[in-house]
Amino acid sequence: MDNNLELYKIFYMVAYCGNISLASEKLYISQPAVSKSIQKLELIVGTKLFSRNSRGVKLTEEGRIFYDYIDRAMKELNLGEKVLEKLKKRELGSFKLGVSTTLCKNFLIPKLKGFIKAYPNIEIKIRNHTSTDNLNLLEKGEVDLCIISEPLVKKDLYKFIKLADIHDIFVANPDYMSSLQLKHLEDIFLVASFLLLEPTNISRMYIDKYFSNIGVKIKPEIEISNMDILVEFAKIGLGITVAIKEFVNSEIVKGELIEIPVKPMIPKRNIGLVYNRNIPLSIAAETFIRYVRGEEI
Repeated sequence: MDNNLELYKIFYMVAYCGNISLASEKLYISQPAVSKSIQKLELIVGTKLFSRNSRGVKLTEEGRIFYDYIDRAMKELNLGEKVLEKLKKRELGSFKLGVSTTLCKNFLIPKLKGFIKAYPNIEIKIRNHTSTDNLNLLEKGEVDLCIISEPLVKKDLYKFIKLADIHDIFVANPDYMSSLQLKHLEDIFLVASFLLLEPTNISRMYIDKYFSNIGVKIKPEIEISNMDILVEFAKIGLGITVAIKEFVNSEIVKGELIEIPVKPMIPKRNIGLVYNRNIPLSIAAETFIRYVRGEEI
C-alpha cells in the first residue's frame, strides 16, 4: 500500500485530466515517467485501467470503478491535510482536562472565559474527580492534563508546571470559636472538632504531614472528598476545617469565617498543571498550557 500511494496519485491525476501530457505538467514529472507509472500500476492490479483515444486516455470500466475508490481516498487525504493545517493554526483541536471541584470552581473557571474567547474552536473535555483520581486517569492516558495542588506523587512520571502559590489556613465560624472558650490558641488541637478531606486526598496528605511535623494527632469528626462542602460545614459552625486562603477570602471579609492564626503556619504550596512525560501533548493541550502561564502564542 505505502509503495503504491505515489502510483495512485499519478493514476488519479491522469484519470482526472484524461491526458498524460497535462497530468505530467500538473505532477511536475516527465510524460515517460507518468506512462511508466501507469504501466506499473496496471501490472500490480492485473488489469488495464486506461484505453487510448484521439484526445488522450480514457478509463476502462475496471479503471472507472477503481477511480471511484481512489477519488474518495484522495478527497479524504486532502481533507486530512486541511484539518492538520487548522490544528497547527489552533483553529481546531481538543484535549481532556482533569480537575477537582474546588480547583475547577476557584481556579479554572476564571481562566476559561479568556481561553474560550481566544480559541473558540478548541474543545476542552473536563473530567471532574479528586486530584488523586485525575492523576490515575493521567497515568492511563485517559486525560491529557490535570490541574492539581502539591504534593505531587510519582514525580518521575509527571511533569509539574507551577501556576500559582496557595496558602492552607485553618478557618471556622466566629461563634464556634467563641464557644470553645480557649485559654491558649494551641488548645484547639485538643478540644475542637475538625472537618477534613479524606486521607487519600492530596491536600489532606499535605495537612497530615503538617500535623506530624508539629507533633499533633487529629481524629476528624467529618471526612469527605470536597473542600467546598467542608467550608460550608465550617460556616454553619460544625467545626474547624482547612481551606485555601485565596479561595475563601470573600467569606473571611464577610465575617462568615475567621482565620485561626496557628503557629507554626502551614507552609505554602503550589497549584500547577501536570502531564504525563511519556505521552506527547497535542497542539491544543500545549496551547492551553501556554495560555494559563501567560505566554505569547
